[in-house]
Amino acid sequence: MDKNKIEQKKSGTMQEGVKNDTTLRLTADLEGNYLLDERTSEMKWLGIFYSPAGGSVHRVAKMLKKKIGADKVDMFCVNDIQVGKLLDYKNLILVCSSLGRSTWEREQRDRWAKFFPSMRKISLKDRFVALVGLGDHVTYPKNFVDGMGYMAELVTELGGTLVGKTSTDGYVYEDSTAVIDDLFVGLPLDEDFEPEKTDTRISKWLDMVLPEFERI
Repeated sequence: MDKNKIEQKKSGTMQEGVKNDTTLRLTADLEGNYLLDERTSEMKWLGIFYSPAGGSVHRVAKMLKKKIGADKVDMFCVNDIQVGKLLDYKNLILVCSSLGRSTWEREQRDRWAKFFPSMRKISLKDRFVALVGLGDHVTYPKNFVDGMGYMAELVTELGGTLVGKTSTDGYVYEDSTAVIDDLFVGLPLDEDFEPEKTDTRISKWLDMVLPEFERI
């Protein structure tokens, strides 16, 4: 067997064009999805990946799925999957809470903190990735949606193409690592102090992002 294939099989990740010889295993997650531990040559259109479960991030992920169409998108909490699941999809929406770089590295309650090191083992080349970050512009005005900024760095490092950048107009904050050239790298939401704006912000953002996904 080719050495490269052996290494990919050992790592549990599969790239395009490599056949997976492992036995299929089915497990159900909290969204009712059945997860196959097998990569397929034909990728699906869109996957939403979020963490943590049970709070505002989860609620926003469900709003995204409903607005896009439940039959068009799959949704997973990263607690329930292996990193190779990302490779099943041509387009990704990643939803995270507002955590700074130092917090990503030490925080254990949010599965993203454990998931990020595993992501460094895969490539997101030829995939479009859109980010949604939840923040608190009142309590943490100097670190507004910083977690989304760190996530953008990683996606770029892995070769993914970021889409869905958002104007800073209409947002009140002091500083954010998620702002580059006066644009947020994704969609910022504040469910703590601006929940009434979430629905409209998501709808406008999807009007911009979904056509980008359709281009692939």
